[in-house]
Amino acid sequence: MNPHWSGVFPAVTTQIEQDQSLNLPATARHLEVLIDCGVSGLIMCGSLGENQTLAPEEKRAVVRCAVATARGRVPVLSGVAESSTSAAIQYIRDVKQLGADGVMLLPPMSYKGDSQETVAFFRAVAAGSDLPIMIYNNPISYANDITPAMFAELAE
Repeated sequence: MNPHWSGVFPAVTTQIEQDQSLNLPATARHLEVLIDCGVSGLIMCGSLGENQTLAPEEKRAVVRCAVATARGRVPVLSGVAESSTSAAIQYIRDVKQLGADGVMLLPPMSYKGDSQETVAFFRAVAAGSDLPIMIYNNPISYANDITPAMFAELAE
């Protein structure tokens, strides 16, 4: 699959109650407003926010909510910020079953890899799953910089 994503894909905040439980009805209302305003797609469970703080079943509930709310009007992607290659692949398989259209993938944040390790991680995850991947590069926050040369290598 080779999507041609373009336009605005906001990293959407998940609405949370005072007791830290998910507020999925409020999240759905927020998604409706974004869709009505013309976003091109939705990215749920962003890497530096919900992806690191929500429990695994909560992340899946958020993706399920987004897919049900979007109803195919815009693509729904999920952030993937797992600590290992195998966990990233499993999470991608799970969100695919929930109806996600793709993922926004970053390298594991707990380890600063060199360029070969980082490219190997992206290749292994891509080989282990079949959802389209948007590569997320935020070196200030997680210390792994995906350089233009690495992007060119991955484009192959």
